[in-house]
Amino acid sequence: MKKYFGFALLGLLFVLLNCVKEPLAWYEDVGVVEVVTDTLLVTFHVPDSDTGPGNPGWNPWGSGSASQDLSITLKEKAKKDVAITTLRWQFFDINGNQVASRSENYVPPIDIDGGKEHSYTVSIIVDEGIADDLDDADGANNDYYGRGTIKFIVEGYDLIRGENINCIYSYTPIEVRK
Repeated sequence: MKKYFGFALLGLLFVLLNCVKEPLAWYEDVGVVEVVTDTLLVTFHVPDSDTGPGNPGWNPWGSGSASQDLSITLKEKAKKDVAITTLRWQFFDINGNQVASRSENYVPPIDIDGGKEHSYTVSIIVDEGIADDLDDADGANNDYYGRGTIKFIVEGYDLIRGENINCIYSYTPIEVRK
């Protein structure tokens, strides 16, 4: 009797497993880091290095640049210990086109305990090439004014399994002026 009951139970389990119409999803349980900036708008005053006649506006090859220090907070949201290896920031014009990308690598990585946050300051530099692209995108070329956005992205790994972390980006509006 036990033998028939075992076969019946095994048969029922087989039938139930075959009722699944698609593969079961497997979701990674990894760290999620949110990037937060405390600035609503950042203004960069970029000098024009070549103001000679016949050369209006910023130039992609110009040597002028401006920098601003931004306070960045990284918040670990999934309660997983993570290590941050790279902070990347991308410049976008007002039309959403990427005009430049910069990054900082951290060796050794910045460790963030699960559910905690880490704050630090990063120096953002806008050179004449970026300023020229932002200026040209707003429709009024060579008026020494442009707008855009900086997108902040972090890269790193989960300290338990070594899996890549997920990132919640931050977007900071910027403007460039002479």
